[in-house]
Amino acid sequence: MRGLSHKYIVKSIFLFAILALGGCGKNEIKVEFQLPKNVNDAYRMTYYASDSEKGWFVETVAAVQQGKVQMICATRNPTIVFIMESGSLPRAAFYAERGDKIKIVGDSSDPFSWKISGNKLTEEWSRWRMDSRGSLASGDSGKINRAVGDYVKKNPDKPLSTLLLLIYYDRRADEAGFQKLWNLLKGKALEPKWMQLVSRSDLLKDAPDFTGKLNSIILHTYGNGIDTLKVGKLPMLLYFWRENDAKRNEGIEIIGNLVKEFPDSGSRMIADICFDPDSIGWQSVVRRDSLKKVVRGWNFRGETDSVMMRAGVARTPWFIIFDSKGKETYAGDSPQHADSLFRKELSK
Repeated sequence: MRGLSHKYIVKSIFLFAILALGGCGKNEIKVEFQLPKNVNDAYRMTYYASDSEKGWFVETVAAVQQGKVQMICATRNPTIVFIMESGSLPRAAFYAERGDKIKIVGDSSDPFSWKISGNKLTEEWSRWRMDSRGSLASGDSGKINRAVGDYVKKNPDKPLSTLLLLIYYDRRADEAGFQKLWNLLKGKALEPKWMQLVSRSDLLKDAPDFTGKLNSIILHTYGNGIDTLKVGKLPMLLYFWRENDAKRNEGIEIIGNLVKEFPDSGSRMIADICFDPDSIGWQSVVRRDSLKKVVRGWNFRGETDSVMMRAGVARTPWFIIFDSKGKETYAGDSPQHADSLFRKELSK
């Protein structure tokens, strides 16, 4: 967790302060870390904060000094807070509602080993994570899927089963296994609120999309919080990128030229989707680009997201073009080919 820049931490704290000041004092979750005194680390925490009118995707930093820090996470509605490192899986996570006091206790700096308390769901999640620590730390999708499956089979009516399936289960490694486990869920586990909390891009109408065709993509978006892209309504160009991609600027320039020549956003859909894990860095890049009439999306799961897997996005930069009927007409890494073929779709 070390290595987070001072600039990064300042930006995170600034964003957090804006959110905290924007609501009443009760719209908050208190988080307390109690780790060994030799732990001096910065832990990246992400969550979706919302009220009755709007929402924000928040990324902040828990700067633990001598094993301790106390934080406030501002939100009115229930949320899931992820403690991230590299990769798409959280090192730890917890569910919280406003007014909750979350306590994180551990005997090391490793989040996999932490005991997290504050509400029944979080405490049950914490026990599962600690019991499954070996599988999670291995990074082996087969082992992680088995750990999730074992819990779901024993607890098909518990909300935690839904969360574990949506957060930890690798559909790319075993799509049939995911569908089989999903069909076991019942009762409270199928309440829409648990699926809405995760906000995955393969969730349609509060259930996973099991069709082979890509129909819809749900994204965290700059300015709106969350947007849904409907495939098959208009000609669509999707551009997937990371800030350090060699050809990123070339792709952005091509998109900018397309927007200038085809300004009517009601006749086409263009979206650029960032796979970088740092949402603050992504927002900084988006502001610098200042593209208009384009959906500016972000997906920190990157290629491991189940929809990205089904779409065949194996790396960045990557382009996908769909015609107005939802048929994929191009998938590849050439900005020039994407530009040429999308212009052909727009001229039909």
